[in-house]
Amino acid sequence: MRISKKTIDEIFNTAIIEEVISEFVLLKKTGANYKGLSPFNDEKTPSFVVSPSKEIWKDFSSGKGGNVVSFLMEHEQYTYPEALLYLAKKYNIDVEFIELDADAQKKATEREAALLVLNFAKKYFCDNLMGEDTLAIDYLYSRGFDNSTIQDFELGFCPKVDKKLIESTKEAGYSTELLLKTRIVNEKYQNRFAGRLIFPIHSITGQVLGFGGRVLEGNVKKAKYLNSDSSELYQKSKLLYGLHLAKKHIKKLDFCYIVEGYTDVMALYQSGIKNVVSNCGTALTNEQVRLIKRFTNNIVMLFDSDNAGLSATLKAIDIVLKQNMFPKVLQLPQNDDPASFVTKKSYEEIYEFFKENAIDFIEFKYKVSNNSDTVGLIQVTKDIVSSIALIDDTISQALHLRKASKLLNISENDLTIELKKTNISSKNLSESSGGKKLENRDSSNLTMSDLQSRYIEEFQLIRLFINYGTSLYSSSDKQQFNVADFICSELDRDNIVFSVELFQDVFSYVKTNLSTNNSISKDNFLSHNSQSIRDLAAFVIGQKYLLSNWKQKDIIVLEEEDRLFAITKESILRFKLKRVQDMVQDSLLKLKSIEIDDEKTLQNFSNLSNLEKKIQKELGRLF
Repeated sequence: MRISKKTIDEIFNTAIIEEVISEFVLLKKTGANYKGLSPFNDEKTPSFVVSPSKEIWKDFSSGKGGNVVSFLMEHEQYTYPEALLYLAKKYNIDVEFIELDADAQKKATEREAALLVLNFAKKYFCDNLMGEDTLAIDYLYSRGFDNSTIQDFELGFCPKVDKKLIESTKEAGYSTELLLKTRIVNEKYQNRFAGRLIFPIHSITGQVLGFGGRVLEGNVKKAKYLNSDSSELYQKSKLLYGLHLAKKHIKKLDFCYIVEGYTDVMALYQSGIKNVVSNCGTALTNEQVRLIKRFTNNIVMLFDSDNAGLSATLKAIDIVLKQNMFPKVLQLPQNDDPASFVTKKSYEEIYEFFKENAIDFIEFKYKVSNNSDTVGLIQVTKDIVSSIALIDDTISQALHLRKASKLLNISENDLTIELKKTNISSKNLSESSGGKKLENRDSSNLTMSDLQSRYIEEFQLIRLFINYGTSLYSSSDKQQFNVADFICSELDRDNIVFSVELFQDVFSYVKTNLSTNNSISKDNFLSHNSQSIRDLAAFVIGQKYLLSNWKQKDIIVLEEEDRLFAITKESILRFKLKRVQDMVQDSLLKLKSIEIDDEKTLQNFSNLSNLEKKIQKELGRLF
């Protein structure tokens, strides 16, 4: 099922962009627009602008922008349907759903069904927690957890002998096959979490994706913790326990504590430290760090003080630095873990201890190293410099080198020389392992301005796609046409594609929608599932609306829409010409590299040359 176009149109027509965004950002009216502090970056001067007349927002500090739906997707990390449903609920709009094509319907139905069963299982486990068997609730109370915390994290329990889950699932109308698919039961349809305290693992938006289970009985030959198996829904390397509750606190305080265990998160949360998450029993991963980066650039690692915790902390530091974030480390007294530490103290005591004892990675590495002799000092110096080399910012590197210089009592110049050696070694290693960046199709390392200047002809067509879509305009002979269909049919006729991967993605998206007779507008691009396409659309539309408004100055100008057909036609020809010329050069290189005549290559070269002359002629150029 998917939300109907009728409902989507009603949502866009009803939602008031400044009203929605003001729930998350403090806005102040300035002329026709509203301004506020960026919700994505820490700033003192407002650079976040909302335009009610154009129904768009632009954050100049981060370069993000879009419409009301894309704001919810950026700020709240909603999916496109979740953002639409949020707005529908806010404005009391009845949501109409329509059927998808067979393959898409099957995939969407399977995913939704799996989510429903996981949520049903969660409720089943929650009900059991307060049932006749008090083993789990007694354990939680003995650990100092209150009912409010237990409810916030939706904890549950699965009795040792469980026969009711399958029956309850059937009675609720769900297929028991889904219990097997989500690995709640095994192949014999026995509950895998029997006899365990249940910790539901939530997505960033609060959906249950899997479970963690802790065995409660002693002297049993079972793993202490059991997690859901990896699946399309549950990938623990990409999830953080408690993030759905912590995200707003992380954003507000602009830093995040990361701990090792489920109960550590709960204990800190209950004590008043709510900006805390756990890495779900895995070593900290790049994907998990990137999740935190959506809300802050500051991470405080609060792992156990044993050797395993120390090793995990050292590895995590470099992962955080690679994401251009700022890691700190907080160590608790020996024999304390976060859960045991906070139960002994008041919030004020916890806050002061955390504030006074969180140190940056340079101090931490020095503190835990064996620096009592020359050999140890050399090793820790190289280790610190290698971590600083991971920072992708010259000023930040310089400041960290200055701090390391003072702590190690080594001159900044000597550390800078060592840093350059480290950078050269890293570069050589990258190149020797095939790590060179692609210049052409891979656009991931280019800014939007770079794309616009390097690929002028391609960018122009993408700009036309985004700004005009399938809206109808009059051609030179007063016939109706839409830009998307005009461009796609012209490019397909000569079998020409885009050279930039991002642009080709947009082209494919447009063609897919045209093939299913779906209309395309700016909102489709601003609310696209792809972050890159949303950013591209925001850049294109932001440029358009930041131009001077000549009409307000009583100056009449010819609008682009007035001669859109001619502009689109010329843009297509210029794009074709550039791509064909590139292909001609490729063919020439092939002809030079072969030892004997290759009839196919020669024919291809001839065809391309003729096509180039034809396009040149259409553009009115002389030979």
